[in-house]
Amino acid sequence: MTVRAIQIGLHPDVVDYDSPDFARFPGLSRERLQAAHEQNIAQLRAAGYEVDGCQIDSGETALETVRRRITDRPYDAVLIGAGVRLAAQNTELFESLVNLVHAELPHARFVFNRTAKATPEDIRRWFPQPDAVR
Repeated sequence: MTVRAIQIGLHPDVVDYDSPDFARFPGLSRERLQAAHEQNIAQLRAAGYEVDGCQIDSGETALETVRRRITDRPYDAVLIGAGVRLAAQNTELFESLVNLVHAELPHARFVFNRTAKATPEDIRRWFPQPDAVR
């Protein structure tokens, strides 16, 4: 059975690129963020994983968006992007997402990227092979 993953990240339209939380990522723009989201998914798919993307706002409907996605389809791995995890202004959003996913998908593993871009190496820490569902 193929590992199913969902990549959750901020929609490029909701990011304040001039805020201190995001200004520390040089060259970050709406276009670059969208491209990174798409490239991360493409890399994981090319590596054999089944991956869906889920772009969210900064809180108004984020939890409901994620809830719908993770209850419509089971996931083995949940990737939460750096914009949610590393921006101090999104701490409560990150906390809420982790608790929601934990409640709805208690068997799922969280996967966090070590750099600004996700790679198949990140998911391989928990799922060495695309068919390695535990």
